[in-house]
Amino acid sequence: MSLALLILFSGLFAVTHIGMSHDPYRARMSEKLGEKPFMGVYSLVSLLTLGGAIWVFSQTDDLGPVLWTLPTWLYPVVHLLVLVGVLLLVLSFADPSPAGMVPAAEEPRGVLRVTRHPMNMGIACYALAHAMANGVLGSLFFFGSLFVVGCFGPFHQDRRKVREKGESYVALQAKTSAIPFAAIISGKTKLELGEIRLPLAVTAVVLYVAVILLHERLFGISPV
Repeated sequence: MSLALLILFSGLFAVTHIGMSHDPYRARMSEKLGEKPFMGVYSLVSLLTLGGAIWVFSQTDDLGPVLWTLPTWLYPVVHLLVLVGVLLLVLSFADPSPAGMVPAAEEPRGVLRVTRHPMNMGIACYALAHAMANGVLGSLFFFGSLFVVGCFGPFHQDRRKVREKGESYVALQAKTSAIPFAAIISGKTKLELGEIRLPLAVTAVVLYVAVILLHERLFGISPV
């Protein structure tokens, strides 16, 4: 029963979060309800579905059958993804996405040179790492739903911002990327380490190390 609830809540979170933000449905609902009431409903649905998934995931030991066991040689990849995810999440507070709900400058600066959606992609990296490391059916649905929302949500945000802001946002897209490091690799921009907030970067690394050291005590699972 717990596994079924976890799958249900995880699936509903991903489907409703992506579905309610997908045009033309989002535009229709926003027009009928008004922008602020729609955002209230959108946030409430996300809170209930994700909150339900987190609660069931934290309360049950029955996560279903083991689908795979991650080879030891892949654990460095998992740890790198978690570290990148934590860095993107923490640095997003200094350079929030121009596509987010909070107004932000449309300049490719700091972590936005890595990705113009640092919070979403930070969640996606974190979720992908845990989905890889926890090859159990329930974990796959739980972390998979976070990965889907984190990785594919930004593309809905981009379309909406192009419609709302027009050429200014198109110009930002030309100098940045949704996928982390893609704009740097392609030469659209370059990583300027001087623009990265060092105190936040250090905080992210310390947080990552602390979670690794306390992971087994906090979650009952060794991270290695």
